Amino acid sequence: MKDLLHPISLVVAILGFLCLLRDLPARRRDPASTALAAVFLLSGLSFLFSITPIWQHLDRVLGTVNLSVPLAHGCVVGLLVCQQVVLTYWGSPSDVARRRARAWLGVGLAVIAGLLVLFALLTPSAPRPIDFTLYYAHDDVYAAYLTLYVTAYTLGELFLARACWRFARRSTHTSVRVGLSVVALGAVVTLGYSAVRIGNVIAGTFGASLHAWEGFAWTCGDVGAMLTLVGWLVPTLSDQARSIQYRIKQHRSYHRLRPLWLAFYSEAPEIALPIDRADPDQRRRFRGIAIKLYRRAVEIGDGRFVIRPYLDVGVRETSEAHHRARGLHGDELNAAVTADQIRAGIAARADGARPDTDRLTDFADVERQASRPMDDIEALLAVARHLPTETARTPHPERATA
Repeated sequence: MKDLLHPISLVVAILGFLCLLRDLPARRRDPASTALAAVFLLSGLSFLFSITPIWQHLDRVLGTVNLSVPLAHGCVVGLLVCQQVVLTYWGSPSDVARRRARAWLGVGLAVIAGLLVLFALLTPSAPRPIDFTLYYAHDDVYAAYLTLYVTAYTLGELFLARACWRFARRSTHTSVRVGLSVVALGAVVTLGYSAVRIGNVIAGTFGASLHAWEGFAWTCGDVGAMLTLVGWLVPTLSDQARSIQYRIKQHRSYHRLRPLWLAFYSEAPEIALPIDRADPDQRRRFRGIAIKLYRRAVEIGDGRFVIRPYLDVGVRETSEAHHRARGLHGDELNAAVTADQIRAGIAARADGARPDTDRLTDFADVERQASRPMDDIEALLAVARHLPTETARTPHPERATA
């Protein structure tokens, strides 16, 4: 059972670690993010050390049989501590969180040191990758080792379940509530592993064995661990999904704004912001979609500024009457009128027909309110939707740089 479940758990841990690794450089100053990445790394190592072929390989390479036991158990204690560090930083002020995190790390190191000392006293003579616990269950030193490990493991999972339920109830974010609830459920499931291991210690004192319960123990341990890892990933995957959606939206907006940009650029190519293509840093900076979209919006804004002196109030009034008759109103009406003003303003500038001062007006959408980063882009897209494609005359190839 162990060699069936551990590889699956290992894959889950690796995939989770890679997902977190993507955002780790940007959050390197966030101890909670670092601790969460360590949870997945240590979890993966604990499963890796316990797989029979890896266990046997370590025995041959390191020259000490069954060394995978303290290595795997040490990783488990470490990940339990890191989970508490994550929750500590999430729920406490930074100065308090630092003190509590150091306390958790101190407790974890003390437990790991105790496990290593007891394992050294055990002096195992034969590799037992399959039934190590059952084989040594009657050894007093191993009983002490197992008692220390199971106590730390059980308390860690109980603290984890309690804290996650509490945080899940308090959180206002759906992904965080769902994720922490799954973590808490996984922690509760792992208690089945704890129960069997406690039973191993008790049974050993009476010369009995819980061999029949080994499959149950490993199932609870691995399924609970996988649920815990998946739960920790839910908020991260939700954030990354939103980030991907936002980037897709930026790409679409950039391309959908091209006709509007081209309408201005065909009449006023000077709106194009210069890029020093010989400078690799500047080329790299302007390669990202965020800066490209921002640049396009700025250039469109410059284009609006160029043709503003050519906006005739008569064009605006006629356009408003026409689009009101079509049933448009509000922001959509203003966007449609602005598109007509842009078309007429570009034509007027091309002909040099500047209206009299008393007939000047502004764009219909000039007072549109923006409260989010993409609101200005949405306003430009609304105008672009109403702009006839023939308005954008193709500029000279040498000018079309954006």
